[in-house]
Amino acid sequence: MQEVKTICTVFGIRPAAITPLTQGLINQTFKVADTGGDVFIVQQINTRIFQQPLQVQQNFVQLRAVMKRNYRLPELIPTAQNELMHVHGHEVWRCFTYMKDSYTPTGTISEELAYTTAKCFGEYTRILSAASPKLHTILPRFHDVALRAEQLLQAKAGATTERLKLAGKCLTELDNYDELLKRYKYWAAHPQYFPQRILHHDAKPSNILFSTETQSVLCPIDLDTTQTGLCFSDFGDMIRSMVPSHEENDVRFADIEVRQSFLQALTEGYMDATHTLWTAQEKEALAYSGKMLLYMQAMRFLADFLNNDAYYQTKYELHNLDRTINQLTVLRQL
Repeated sequence: MQEVKTICTVFGIRPAAITPLTQGLINQTFKVADTGGDVFIVQQINTRIFQQPLQVQQNFVQLRAVMKRNYRLPELIPTAQNELMHVHGHEVWRCFTYMKDSYTPTGTISEELAYTTAKCFGEYTRILSAASPKLHTILPRFHDVALRAEQLLQAKAGATTERLKLAGKCLTELDNYDELLKRYKYWAAHPQYFPQRILHHDAKPSNILFSTETQSVLCPIDLDTTQTGLCFSDFGDMIRSMVPSHEENDVRFADIEVRQSFLQALTEGYMDATHTLWTAQEKEALAYSGKMLLYMQAMRFLADFLNNDAYYQTKYELHNLDRTINQLTVLRQL
């Protein structure tokens, strides 16, 4: 905690209380109350994931300038030297104002929350697409399905005999979805029909702040992954994470179901916010969003399994293989 106290002084904060926040999976985050009664978020940026942290900060400045007309957003606090971040040894730190009287949803997701989440991220894309800020690409080829297919082939070529045998059924099943890969390649090759859109790329309820007083949306948060991409990304990721009856680590495969009422809620929310944005070709493509994200994520989990679990954190030997089976179980039903 002493290091965090030192970091606080760089941002002009005299800390009276420091509370670690554990919800985030990527960055190390602390809630800091200073002696004057103000509250801040002090965060260490994970530079293994975000290798150009200054570009992340520069993007936030642009995003906030556009979005503050529509949302109440946290304010970025510069250092005493008026810099967007502070480099401390091999660590990079930043600071935001803390949004009082706000919360992020936890626990069971309702159909109403699914609708609200989809509408929020749809509005986010619609507003940013109209403003067209020039953003840095933070995670190149992040939702590039063709790249993930190439990586799976590379992982297959370098895998051990044992893991290759265990992955055999999943590899065969993924081959049966070659039509999705061809469809993605067509989208990517025809930007006149499928233009690049500004998308959040981590669209989920926990990345929205709600008002504790009115329960209405205050703003989307965790904007670090915001960059351009094809139309299917955010919608597909919300379908992938909210439509299945069981989350991606669940191994009760026989019990996994696609919840049609949640799919309908997400579709209505997203289209209510974005129906004026898309080309005719994009509107047709959106129907494949969920399938495309599930297909892509299944390939990513399986490639990591074949690479001896080099990327995703695992809790047991077959964890990534089970995650693959989970995603394919949903994909079959969608």
